[in-house]
Amino acid sequence: MAQPALLPEAAASGVKFLCFPEVFSFIGSKDGESVKLAEPLDGPIMQRYCSLAKESGMWLSLGGFQEKGPDGSHQYNTHVLIDDSGKVRSSYRKIHLFDVDVPGNMVYKESRFTTAGNTIVAVDSPFGRLGLTVCYDLRFPELYQILRFKHEAQVLLVPSAFTKVTGEAHWEILLRARAIETQCYVIAAAQAGKHNEKRESYGDSIIIDPWGTVIARLPDRLSTGFAVADLDLSKVESVRTRMPISEHRKFDSDWKSSTQQ
Repeated sequence: MAQPALLPEAAASGVKFLCFPEVFSFIGSKDGESVKLAEPLDGPIMQRYCSLAKESGMWLSLGGFQEKGPDGSHQYNTHVLIDDSGKVRSSYRKIHLFDVDVPGNMVYKESRFTTAGNTIVAVDSPFGRLGLTVCYDLRFPELYQILRFKHEAQVLLVPSAFTKVTGEAHWEILLRARAIETQCYVIAAAQAGKHNEKRESYGDSIIIDPWGTVIARLPDRLSTGFAVADLDLSKVESVRTRMPISEHRKFDSDWKSSTQQ
């Protein structure tokens, strides 16, 4: 795994919260391979990252970990949050699984080897209240609305491995939309480059503020490294005060429906 090598550099740069992309520990070269290697959250891989978090004095967002599933043929795609003492603070199992025919004759069926989660997760941290999601969740705005308006999230985490095709078309647009409509920071660590002959991830790790402005990203979408930004929670409150969408929201129970033929 190359990512742990970034921790000393990030710590030396003053980073207090480091976010990793989806499938940061292993992506596999063929279907089902990761299921055989999946581990529980107290297994060797996660213990290693807990030690790294404690040694570096950083919180870690580990998105898309292959957690051992409910049976021998399935895993969970799990976003794990570790604090600077090396303790697992929380975990979120990806709810929306990527079963999609991507243009270019690429067919993905994540549900074949992955069991979906069913619990929405928000966690308090020194960096604000964090909403945990993973990759394809990004296309379902209701999840982010719930994180914002019911769970009071201020920062949304979206570790991802978007395909090259879908990333080129939708990646930044979707991320900025989620930031704007929730008035949250969005941190999206992204897998980049070719993993094997068939699979290529788009990359473009990016940080967006509550106004929808990109405030940090890697210099090249295929870069290996980390983008750095300060999260100013007063900006979250300022944006929400100036544009109080939480007060203006209407619900389907308030609406009348009219279907005409």
